[in-house]
Amino acid sequence: MKPIFALAELHPLIKWAEIRASRDADLAASDYAAMPDYPMADKDRPVFVAYRKALRDIPDQGADPDTVIWPEKPAFLK
Repeated sequence: MKPIFALAELHPLIKWAEIRASRDADLAASDYAAMPDYPMADKDRPVFVAYRKALRDIPDQGADPDTVIWPEKPAFLK
């Protein structure tokens, strides 16, 4: 879930810390579906893998935390 910054003038390092915390929470919330025995449709597996890769790649999007593009959570995830 993309964080909403209460103060636009927060230091970028604080924003990145909030972004990473939100990203880590999203990864942790979808860990259950990464288990090999989790029943997932074959058509959903590539979407799931792309979603988690996009979450992991968030810190590589550049230096400006205000321009981070947050991946959309697949509808089939709880």
